[in-house]
Amino acid sequence: MDFNTPIFLAFFAVCAVLTYCMPRVAKPYFLLLASYAFYLYQPQNARLVWVLITATTLTWIGGLLLGEKSLQRFPWLKRAILATVVGFSLLCLIRYKYYDFISQLVHQGGEAIGQDWNLPKLDLIAPLGLSYFLFQSMGYLFDVYLGRQKPVKNPVHYALFVSFFPCIFTGPIERAPHLLPQFHHPHPFDYHRMSGGAFRMLWGYFKKMVLADGLSTFVSTIYAKPEGVAGPYLLAASLLFSYQLYLDFSGCCDIAIGAGRILGFDLMENFRRPFSSLSYPELWRRWHISLSSWFRDYLYIPLGGNRCSPLRQWFNSVFTFVVSGLWHGASVGYLIWGFLNGMILWLSKTTQPLRSKLDEKNPLYRIRPLRHGIKRICVYLLFTACIVFFAADLYGGEALAVYIGLFQGWDIPFEKLMQGFSQYGLTLSTALVGAIGIFITDRVEATGSVALWIRKRHFLVRWVLYYLLALAILFFGSFGKSAFIYQNY
Repeated sequence: MDFNTPIFLAFFAVCAVLTYCMPRVAKPYFLLLASYAFYLYQPQNARLVWVLITATTLTWIGGLLLGEKSLQRFPWLKRAILATVVGFSLLCLIRYKYYDFISQLVHQGGEAIGQDWNLPKLDLIAPLGLSYFLFQSMGYLFDVYLGRQKPVKNPVHYALFVSFFPCIFTGPIERAPHLLPQFHHPHPFDYHRMSGGAFRMLWGYFKKMVLADGLSTFVSTIYAKPEGVAGPYLLAASLLFSYQLYLDFSGCCDIAIGAGRILGFDLMENFRRPFSSLSYPELWRRWHISLSSWFRDYLYIPLGGNRCSPLRQWFNSVFTFVVSGLWHGASVGYLIWGFLNGMILWLSKTTQPLRSKLDEKNPLYRIRPLRHGIKRICVYLLFTACIVFFAADLYGGEALAVYIGLFQGWDIPFEKLMQGFSQYGLTLSTALVGAIGIFITDRVEATGSVALWIRKRHFLVRWVLYYLLALAILFFGSFGKSAFIYQNY
């Protein structure tokens, strides 16, 4: 049940109405039933719902055991319990997402040394949302183990935490200390919360259906078969894919956060204008915040973070991002994408003192708008240079062909170049709608909270904006075109 389908809107409307028509104590129970109904609507999930149920049950029991006072004297036993339950979650990920990739690597490694190493392929279809609900439940276990979260005794509240339908397929990956207390004290009906949530959902649909899907035709056409495509088109597709990915994923999160607000819950923000970042580390503090902070808290810092030798810092940074690449998908392309991001992040932190000294000596850098503009362009170009591997894996092309093609075909006459853009799917109207939409999106989100921004507008202005967004979606939106990109992970 994709967010951008009529069936979801009907389902959500019924859930929202019924939620406020029942006693507060019954709300978590109803939302748990609704979440499982939402999950089971997908045929592949109906056959594999046992994975969600088993993961929920084991992590709930594991949390109770980790919180037992009688076990505090036996730290080795607590570590064993944590390792057992987390090990089950990792085995589920390996079985459904990584086993065939490992099998392929073993076979290719054997061929490289003249051996016939073959592991049987499983060809399994992973249940949607697997990475999200497993990471969310593992995060709960880590928090209980570290003493940041008390064990949840109510199985319904915990099951709802793991399966809450606005965020089970595409995130945000919620933290137990943030979401679980809200199940005990959900917000009562409030017009401003409802209207803010509705606008946030509408805002997300605008970003996805008008802007992201408007760019996807051109980008997917180029990246599906980049061989022989001229450099200007490859460069444009690469630069636009970065924004397409941001608009697609942040739009999805806007819908999830807006839906959560309407139901009475505050979900964590997942993006904070990442392309306004002045450095690469800052970009990753603003991009996919729930996943980046998960890896920071449960992998990077336990490895030592930046409180160790330079060589160890390099390893921690690169290893964390390689694992992040694997989270996105089982392929060499995602591994390279993770490795490159880890390297750039480490280099950015390592060279920061030297670059600051050079900046002080450069008279142009004293002009703040110019300095910030140059830094933002550099960060965006670095991000795009890495994202080529991401896009190639997503659309089935070859990343190497993109990099090679970037240096070819720059002698095309201007008129023919413009015709080529139209043939590949980037028409003048699409470009204008995209440019205006991206500008409006950036200006609104620069204020901080979209919901707060709309709340400060006059009543009539708010409703005019509602209608304008709805009309933009109806006239310029792509209906039934594509699922959200991050739903595949």
